Amino acid sequence: MNFESLYYEVISKDRKLYQLPMLLMLRSVAVFYVWVQSLRAGLYRSGLFKTRRLPARVISVGNLTLGGTGKTPTVMLIAETLQAQGFKPAILSRGYGGETVNEVNVVCDGKAVLLDPEIAGDEPVMMAHRLKNVPILTGRNRFKTGRYALEHLGADTLILDDGFQHLGLHRDLNILLCDHKSPFGNEVIFPAGHLREPLQAVRRADLICVTRYGPAGNLEAVQRVNSKQVPLVKMTFEAKTLVQVSTGESTGLDAMKDRPVAALCGIAQPKAFLKSLEQAQARVVSHHIFPDHFQYLPEHLRAVEEKARAAGAEWLVTTEKDAVKLLKFEFSIPVYRVCLAVNIVDGREAWNRMLEAAATVPAG
Repeated sequence: MNFESLYYEVISKDRKLYQLPMLLMLRSVAVFYVWVQSLRAGLYRSGLFKTRRLPARVISVGNLTLGGTGKTPTVMLIAETLQAQGFKPAILSRGYGGETVNEVNVVCDGKAVLLDPEIAGDEPVMMAHRLKNVPILTGRNRFKTGRYALEHLGADTLILDDGFQHLGLHRDLNILLCDHKSPFGNEVIFPAGHLREPLQAVRRADLICVTRYGPAGNLEAVQRVNSKQVPLVKMTFEAKTLVQVSTGESTGLDAMKDRPVAALCGIAQPKAFLKSLEQAQARVVSHHIFPDHFQYLPEHLRAVEEKARAAGAEWLVTTEKDAVKLLKFEFSIPVYRVCLAVNIVDGREAWNRMLEAAATVPAG
């Protein structure tokens, strides 16, 4: 068991009795963390910590929980929606997992992908490969990356990827994502739970997107904390196509039906990926699950390929985020990535209206 698995076991309700002292220690640290987060938010509200403005419209996407809620596909949908409305968006990401120390890193200039995932992080590079004509920048200081996008890349609207806690930059629309099955995890703050900050932070949201919406979800938990009664948009993520990594050729998911495949992923929600293969009726003969943002080395991928071939796999199937990290490696079996599409099952009108309104407010 790796450290990440142990951590999530300790904070879960299924923890072992001997893990209780570890949980109590984490909860004592969480009390201090709550105080720090509450103080920080209060200082921004009071104006003692300054929130800077850029001469453009800013739309933020983020969550309150650790782990994946679907920020990346949602950010891409926002960019596509804004483009369809006639705007010129740019995406600003921190570039988690990237090695660069530059203040501003242009992953995509709106014409070509310029950086590798080792430098810029896997998610920004994945978005660059999917969107192609949207500028994407990484850097810790979103004010500086945003200003660069406006001055050098022709953007008129900025999208903050994972920006809900980035209080130092003014935003015109604050979008909060909540996973329908577990909107706020165990509702305890880190490190004793899944929350990045107290639940009161929901009040900063102007729009709440309930992701992975389905019959077994917990919409009541979202409604309970939605004291401002902001609009709710319900979304699903659906596997749509398969794309061969080496050639870029696309095919339907039905090509996996009854085919022996090996699954490879290093994402926050591996069960969702494996479920998509199950729904496509693929015959998964081996699966290889790595931690989120895992940096694959040749020896990792050789071991994956050997086990896949030994199990009789005809294809190696992975996620879009993982696929960008495999481009430099050669495989003896075809490698396909599963491409997801976001479906808005309820709230499309509110989604379009609020994005357009946020992108057309006076800037500055």
